[in-house]
Amino acid sequence: MNFIWKLFKICKILNVSCAYPAPLIFRRYQCRHLLPNKNSSITNNPWLPISIALSGLAKNNLKASNEGDVEDNILHLMTLARIALEKGDTDRAEGILQMGLKISEDHKVYIGIPYMYDILSAIAFAKGDLQKAEELLVNVIEKLIQVGTPESSNHIIDFKLRLARIYSSYKESKLAEIGFRTCLNEQKTKIASGDLSSKTGILYINILFWYGLHKIRMADYVEAKNMLNAAFQYSNKTEGLSPYQEMVILYTLADLNMELQDNIVALEIMQDTIMMAKGIGSPDLPKCYVKLAKIYQRMNSPDNAKNSAVEGAKLAKLFNDTEVYEEAKGLIAEIEKSETKK
Repeated sequence: MNFIWKLFKICKILNVSCAYPAPLIFRRYQCRHLLPNKNSSITNNPWLPISIALSGLAKNNLKASNEGDVEDNILHLMTLARIALEKGDTDRAEGILQMGLKISEDHKVYIGIPYMYDILSAIAFAKGDLQKAEELLVNVIEKLIQVGTPESSNHIIDFKLRLARIYSSYKESKLAEIGFRTCLNEQKTKIASGDLSSKTGILYINILFWYGLHKIRMADYVEAKNMLNAAFQYSNKTEGLSPYQEMVILYTLADLNMELQDNIVALEIMQDTIMMAKGIGSPDLPKCYVKLAKIYQRMNSPDNAKNSAVEGAKLAKLFNDTEVYEEAKGLIAEIEKSETKK
């Protein structure tokens, strides 16, 4: 998978500016693909519409004479970074955003700082440079606090969530646990206080989702199931989460219930996942059918298992998904071999 498509995946699942939700650091417990459709645009990021809307005000000359000009210049740089990302030129995007940060800090104009750090940390994460991502996240949290941003703000909680995910991937379980728990408590407090905004709700769902994956990593499957169930339940109460993202949560829940040997629940959830995947035309539909076949296989239902595997193979061929196709064919052969022995 090339880097820019990994970045697309990151944008899609977390529903934040180029944030990193599915560079499958948990590999086994998330659908292998779950990529956005190839006609998805990186311009779905929240900071980019701001940039686009105001880019007409930007100046080509980067010599700012007042705060308004500085803001225009920063927005112009953010637009250039967007264009570079669309072309897959992440090095150029990084250079542009670093220039934007320097201008912001030199002139003490803080518009766009969270979004620029957002993208920079996402690029570092997607490249596998977790140390750089960690440094960027620590820097932006400190800067935001210094300029008076409340620590309970969604921006800071989002960045703290990413730090917790990095610590989880480092297997720094104590730091990760503190980070996830802090983020979760902050969002719970906001919601209990009446903040039912989509931004707060989606961040709450993201925290539950990633905290659940951390619990899986720690083999705390029961608590992981509680987290993921809560994430899906709250997704029905808030706007802004895409059907694709709901599908990711459902797929992960089905996989987890398989691990817990709760095959009936896994079956029901995977059937719902397939319905949702069909509804949005997801290219991950073949993978879902293969997973369904494995569930049926565990339930000693070879006919249903084989039919699901055959459907998975057919769809994988249609989507040119060689890996899933081979997996489905191998599953079919395994089922047929078991039937012959009988």
